[in-house]
Amino acid sequence: MSTEQRLAISEEGRRVAWFDLWVTTPFALPFFAEIYVSLVYYVHFQLGFGGTVPGFAPIHWMFINIMGVLAVLWALIRLRLPIREFALADAYARLVVAALIVYWIWLGATPVLAAFVVTEIVGALYVVWPRRPNSAA
Repeated sequence: MSTEQRLAISEEGRRVAWFDLWVTTPFALPFFAEIYVSLVYYVHFQLGFGGTVPGFAPIHWMFINIMGVLAVLWALIRLRLPIREFALADAYARLVVAALIVYWIWLGATPVLAAFVVTEIVGALYVVWPRRPNSAA
């Protein structure tokens, strides 16, 4: 792999990290995490899916907030150190996360979460998809 390709992967990883930071920061903050989850269920019902909104105990919110903090930390690390290996690790982790979301949808979680499956797969592909080197550079 050429140096240009390695740098491109790092730059694509940096762009995905900015997106992650924007999307996951609210999960790290208790009040905003509740708004995010409420928004998911609002979309769920607007799309005509049935069921009820599950009750969340404090321990559920704690895990949501911990996930948010770790996602923000990981995004900040990738922004500060945009190296190829971190971008590739993130791409592989995205595929695992997508598989986990599919698993939970299969077990009854709201199908609205399929939107997150799409963003995870697109994020992984965006980082690793081969590109032609920029000849103008």
